[in-house]
Amino acid sequence: MIGGIRFALARARAHVVPLVTLAVVSGLAALLVVGVAGLVASVETREARGALAAATGDRARLVLSFDETSPTDAAAAAASALSDMGAGSALLTAEEGGSLVFTPDLEEITAAQVLALDDGLGGLRNTLEESTGERPEESGGLRDTLADVREGIEVRRGPTSVALGLLALLTAVVVGAVALEPVRARESESRLLRARGARRRDLVLLGAVEAFAVSVPGAAVGAAVGAVLGAAGVGGVPTPAVLILAIAGVSLVAVLVVAVTTGRAADSRSARARAVAGAGAIILLAVITGLAVWQFVQAGTPIVERGDGDVTLDPLVALAPALALCLAAIVAVAVATPLARAVAAMLSPTRGVSPVTPLRFASRRPGRHALSITVVAFAIGSIVVASAYQSSLTALGDAPEALRVGADVKVGTIPQDVSAADVAASASPDASMLARPMSADGADARIPILAVEAAKLGDVMLDADGAIDPAAMGAALALPGTGSVLTGDDLTLTVHAEAAPALEIDGETFQQGPPALQVRATVVAASGAVASLWFTNADIEIVEDDNGNTFPDVRVRPDDTARLTLPAGDEWSLAALAVAYHPASVFPGEARIDGISSGGVPVDVAGFRPAAGTPGSVEVTGSTLRFAPEAAAGEPFTRAVAPTVAATVAAVVTAGLAASLSLDVGDTIALEMRDPDIEPEFEVVDIVPVLPGTTSGEGILVDLGALSMASPFEIVPTQAWLSTDDPGAAAAAVAEEFAQTVTIVADPRSAENAAGTAASFALAAAGAVVLALVVLLLRRMRSRADSRELALVAVMGLGRRRASRLRAQEDLFAVGMGVLGGLAAGAVTAWLVVAPLVRAAYGSVPDAYPIALSVQPVVLAVALALTTAAFCLIVASVRTPARLAPLLREDE
Repeated sequence: MIGGIRFALARARAHVVPLVTLAVVSGLAALLVVGVAGLVASVETREARGALAAATGDRARLVLSFDETSPTDAAAAAASALSDMGAGSALLTAEEGGSLVFTPDLEEITAAQVLALDDGLGGLRNTLEESTGERPEESGGLRDTLADVREGIEVRRGPTSVALGLLALLTAVVVGAVALEPVRARESESRLLRARGARRRDLVLLGAVEAFAVSVPGAAVGAAVGAVLGAAGVGGVPTPAVLILAIAGVSLVAVLVVAVTTGRAADSRSARARAVAGAGAIILLAVITGLAVWQFVQAGTPIVERGDGDVTLDPLVALAPALALCLAAIVAVAVATPLARAVAAMLSPTRGVSPVTPLRFASRRPGRHALSITVVAFAIGSIVVASAYQSSLTALGDAPEALRVGADVKVGTIPQDVSAADVAASASPDASMLARPMSADGADARIPILAVEAAKLGDVMLDADGAIDPAAMGAALALPGTGSVLTGDDLTLTVHAEAAPALEIDGETFQQGPPALQVRATVVAASGAVASLWFTNADIEIVEDDNGNTFPDVRVRPDDTARLTLPAGDEWSLAALAVAYHPASVFPGEARIDGISSGGVPVDVAGFRPAAGTPGSVEVTGSTLRFAPEAAAGEPFTRAVAPTVAATVAAVVTAGLAASLSLDVGDTIALEMRDPDIEPEFEVVDIVPVLPGTTSGEGILVDLGALSMASPFEIVPTQAWLSTDDPGAAAAAVAEEFAQTVTIVADPRSAENAAGTAASFALAAAGAVVLALVVLLLRRMRSRADSRELALVAVMGLGRRRASRLRAQEDLFAVGMGVLGGLAAGAVTAWLVVAPLVRAAYGSVPDAYPIALSVQPVVLAVALALTTAAFCLIVASVRTPARLAPLLREDE
């Protein structure tokens, strides 16, 4: 090293102010980084504890049972294994008989321990086997619960990593700019040493060691303070790795900047070479920023899935918003010079010293204001992005999670032997709707189809925060009145089961009996509700023969008159009649239906016709309908429909699906469906942006009754959607009476967990403002050159006050350029990244759900005004030195 340690110390004492400034800024930078990391850890811990507290029963415990080993001995081995995982205090261990029961300690467990347990808890069984010699039996769902918690934490690390990227990049810029000051102050000294024979590498080493010795202690103190402050939060203490990374990152930036700039400044270089190098750096930054933003737009979140299925953080995607702000700040710096010249030229006819002179000063030395413009643009842009993110989250609230469910409560997985209507009634809801999710074959993937009771859509389906109108969709899907109005409160009809002709086998004639039939009458209410009325002409009894074999005893009533009661409270009309063989039918045959009346008044069925694509045949003669059903698997219905019933099924299609199928309102499309295997033709009556209650938010919505009339097979509802003011109580009532069903309620923690990520953006914006204030305060401190310039301007006739005003106006122009650049950059960045980040923060928002960029203009305007005012007050507070003569004589 040049001159040894004594020379290095003397050199440092000669420039103690910039070195102390570097130490202070390094500490502040490390404090901010550690503080944001601690806040993220605190938010993740609260989310983890909330999710674990909500887990009940077996999902909140892990049980390891032993036959021979003492649980006490196994507990010691388990405690050692948990400690090795880094989760020694995360689980409570209890002994129950011959078993060890592990449950989360909700007062101690942290998010980091949840991740450690998810990784290592699966090996606990093997560890205990090695320690005890006995392989325990494992039960309980704690491992699945931890996996779910981990998934939520990792999903929300996408937005928080963007906030950390914003703060980290600005921190690096500020630390690098402050580290540059000692090098600039020693530029003449370095060239003098170089002229006297000092080697470039010795100068670089001397500067790097000095920067390391100053920045490391400063960053260590700042990180320690950040850790202490983080301890005040719930689980907000950063890990040692975060502390080391913050200290190392800040110090590395300072050392690299000093080393590179010292080496470049040791020998004089042409202005053209410097301009070319600067232009090349800007072009490289623009290319990297473009690539990062493109990848961000493709992924929507920095958390990406690898080829093996694991998720990882893409650092380039995480830095994309920060790089966009940085590039915009550089553009603002580049634009500042020509803009200042243009404004000065326009104002030059005034011949006033102000504001022409400060504008000319600003245009002739852009390097002086580059850092100020950059940090101000970064701070303003960060405020805009943070405000837009917070406002967008607030505007969404619980809507995305409610959209995923589709109603206040949704009950699914209803077995076919359980009536969905009974399931719905068990919860005593305010309103209920039966539904059947189905699918059809698409070109690339299955197309979701949701069949619902359209008349009840407006009362039950949630409106996706105003994105759709369920009542309007229900009206569009409702079946029109058929004209065959039923005047009474019942529907009476007579079914004549006509036997098929006798069979002759080997010369012997066998008479066939009348067939056992199922009859379905579909009625439509004036409100659009659809109801199906059923009856059969057969009595079936299971009998047992002398050998213990059982078989059905089918007793058919050849001529059977049925009186079907209509649902109360509405005016009904007959829409369709359908006949199928009973599953227990022995003989084929035909059915003749006549005597159709309601309240003693005959019902006009003369205009009825066979339904489109119906199996078998239908013949209409006056008031008599003759059905010849088709004997096939599943007992398909042969259907006759009223003349006003359309041959197509009205359907509401989501916009994304309509675009992929090239559909518009009024178009028709035939789709092959599965379970049951049918191919109805759908007519698009409306296109909506999103469909609640489906996995992706995309799909086709149809009326359950209309689809049933178009299907030769029975379509049984397998879901019940409920509207209620107390979803928890309704879900509990259903679960108690029908334990085999699956009840889904919107999770209120989804919005809470998503909102927690906004704190990291707010703190990142606050950190950006603090760093900008620090930089402007440092710029306010006059160097000897600045003081001599102010003294010279003052003695030239302006005086101290006008000279100070001249300097303030020059700096105010730089602040103004930074504010304008930050506003533009923040608006563009928010438009690109906020909606995808909000979607990622919720985790379960369907792709079709529209997330609009939202801003609270009053709050944003106040924040920007206060921040800009603070910047302006700092740069406007420059004063001319009290003693001018000594400063002027320094130039002699």
